Amino acid sequence: MFSKNTLFFSFLTVFILLSCVSSEVKLPIINKAFLEDKNISEIESMSFRNQFNKEFSVTSLKGKVHLVNFFFVSCTTICPIMAHNLKDVVLGNNNIDLLSFTIDPENDSISVLKKYHKNVAENVPNWTFLRGNKKDLRNIAKLYLSYITNNGSDDSYFYHSSSVVLLDKKMRIRGVYDSLDKEEIALLERDIKILSKK
Repeated sequence: MFSKNTLFFSFLTVFILLSCVSSEVKLPIINKAFLEDKNISEIESMSFRNQFNKEFSVTSLKGKVHLVNFFFVSCTTICPIMAHNLKDVVLGNNNIDLLSFTIDPENDSISVLKKYHKNVAENVPNWTFLRGNKKDLRNIAKLYLSYITNNGSDDSYFYHSSSVVLLDKKMRIRGVYDSLDKEEIALLERDIKILSKK
């Protein structure tokens, strides 16, 4: 036979558990750069081509939850780990697209990107590798709150962060995650699910 106190605490525990399950994490809106008029015309003037040498407009992803990161094919330090972790996120998940911009357009030709795509993400149709000119790369990186730089010369880029940026269906930045960190990747996967329901 249950005492009144036991029943009270049982109901209280169930109530707390249900409250925790039903309460949704609120993701902040970090940046609205892709919604501002002054940026839209600049974005539309940028030119990027994918690994199949087709023109790609960044704004074509409006209405889809998507991710963005920066890399270069000859990177042997953090890029392979980033690619592995991000592949796990997007593989088989039709609710998300991933854009990876090369920061070394001089060496990462379309044919190089196509070969890289085949080696790294052949079975991931929602992963696009993009190449553009240096000016457009600098500008798009700023809008994505990403840091890329060169090796001291104006001719080549050789540094990028390990960040991956999450955008919602309205192209608002909702999160920035370290793609080398498994705990951050777990948070990213959780946040993708939250945004995909909206």
